[in-house]
Order: sequence, then structure tokens, then C-alpha cells
Amino acid sequence: MAGRVTIVDVAKLAGTSTASVSYFLNGKLEKLGKPTQDRIAAAIRETGYVPNAQAQALSGKPTHVLGQIILDNTNLWAGQIQSGVESAAREAGYQIVVCGTNFDRETEQSCVEKLLSLGVDGFIIQPTSNFRAVHERIKRAGRPVVFFDCDTFDLSTSWIKANLYDGVYSAIQQCIEMGYERFITVAAPPSPTNGQFRTRFERASAVSDALSANGLAVEQVDIDHAGPSVADLRERLKYAISPAHRTLIFVQNQWALGRVFQALEPSRHLIPDRIGILGINCAEWTDLTTPSISTVIEPVRQEGRMACQMLIGLLENEDTKPRQEILACHTRWLGSTK
Repeated sequence: MAGRVTIVDVAKLAGTSTASVSYFLNGKLEKLGKPTQDRIAAAIRETGYVPNAQAQALSGKPTHVLGQIILDNTNLWAGQIQSGVESAAREAGYQIVVCGTNFDRETEQSCVEKLLSLGVDGFIIQPTSNFRAVHERIKRAGRPVVFFDCDTFDLSTSWIKANLYDGVYSAIQQCIEMGYERFITVAAPPSPTNGQFRTRFERASAVSDALSANGLAVEQVDIDHAGPSVADLRERLKYAISPAHRTLIFVQNQWALGRVFQALEPSRHLIPDRIGILGINCAEWTDLTTPSISTVIEPVRQEGRMACQMLIGLLENEDTKPRQEILACHTRWLGSTK
């Protein structure tokens, strides 16, 4: 059948009314006889008809599709979040449409508008710094939203986050008690213009506060996806590390941990007695290296799963109140710290 197939086309082929097709599509089968149901099902198969999600949304009918907006959907952290979200959605009979913003506020706004036009029932969002504008737009559209991995503490909004500050502070304090005397952090600087500001600032503050409370200081080595290379990083760390003082290197970005570990290859015989390494997440591979690497672990999959469950609760019970959750992190102590 040429062109876009409509409900009228399905009704004509099935020899019934558009109202009957609508009953069938919305699961009101008690209004239809079995022969009519069979004819409509056959007509849908033959024509390839797909219900219009926009029309369903405009009529107030749920689409059972949720929109998810994430800052960067290319890394392992995002994959773990996605695994949690999709497991909860699947159990409840929902599907997920995912948009990545690449930390760009205009792209985020465009994603919100596109998902609204597709008729999603609600949103799960890892926001940029444009949180309030996004929240107001979605609220005006009459859709519920749950934010994750964000810095809002607005109790009128539903959100969930991992308590990175306490997790990192506790890990650094334990490293001090292990006898490490000098501390170097390898980190991408926080930027207030995108959604990474909260997590980066939280980690950096935890390190600074833990060391300051013990009369210690921290030296930072800046890093980003483009550099420094393993060779350049090796040179920088060679001059920053003094075997006379037990030194802990804390890698604050999980994507940087492998590069730092490679850069320390000439000094691995000093790990963990003179040099310690502490990272973030990366539990999938850090027990396969020699030595294995200690990391602070965020409950990422649990965060995604709970965010989706919170949204579904808002959708399925209009009396559900906004909910906030802060999840604890833990440290997985392995061979790179003593």
C-alpha cells in the first residue's frame, strides 16, 4: 500500500469501522467479536500499519514509551546506567528512547522537544547546567521527569544521585591511615557550563577536604580525552613522584585510569609500597591487571534502575509524591593500595 497507512485504511480492509480498529489498538477487545478481531489483526499485518504516537499522546493515551536524555552515551558508565533503566522499563512494559546531548544545552533542549513530539509518557534526564529551564518546559507539557546524576537538591523534583563526596572522602581518609604522605590527583578540571561540573567538583572537593582535615595538600595533574599522552604523562609523573615519600595517585575520571596505569609501567615495582593508585569505577577490568587497582565504586546500574522505577511510579499513581534518593558508594580495595 503506497503512502502512509492510516486507521481508515485498516478499517476498510478489515471491513469494519475505525472505532472498532481503535478498540482493538487500545486493548478493548470485549467490545469486539473474535471474527472482527481476527480481520483487524490481519489488516494490520497486511498494511504494516503503525499507530501514531503523537495522536495517542494528544488524546491523553499513554504510549508506554519513556524518553531518556544522557550527557554522553558512548562510555561504559552510560552503558551501566542504560542497563539499569532498561531492566526496570522492560519489567513494567515500557520501552526507552535515548538521546545523547554531548554536554550541549541547545542539543538538550532539542532532545526534549523531539521526545515531546514523539509522545513519550515521561523523562529520565542527566541534565546539563540548564536544569531549571528543562524542568519547567517538561512540567508545562504535563509530563513527569526524574533527574539522575545531577546537582539539584530541589525537594519538589524527583531525582537520584550517588554520594560521590562521602565515597571519595572516606577512601582518601583510609589511604592517609595506610600511611600515604603525598597525594596527586589526575583529573579533568570541572566546567560549570556542562553537566560534568557536579561530579567533578564533588570528587575534587572530597579530596581537598579530606587532606585539609589532616594537614595535607594535593597536587593536580590535568587530563582530558585528547591529552596528555601516555608518554607525556609518564614524564610528568616521573618528576612528581618521590620514592622517599609514600605517594597516592588518585585518578578522578574512569576513562583516564587505563592511561595513568600505562604511564606508571616503569614504576610498577614500587606499587603499592611507595606508590598507591586509586581510581573510580572500572570494576570490569581493574582486577585483571598486575597489580590489581583499587577503585571507588558508584552503584551505577542501581541508579539507572531506580530512576526508571521512580518515573514509572509517578506515571502509574498520580498521588505519588516527588522522591529523592542518594545512593552510597563503596571502595573496592585491591593490590594497588596497601
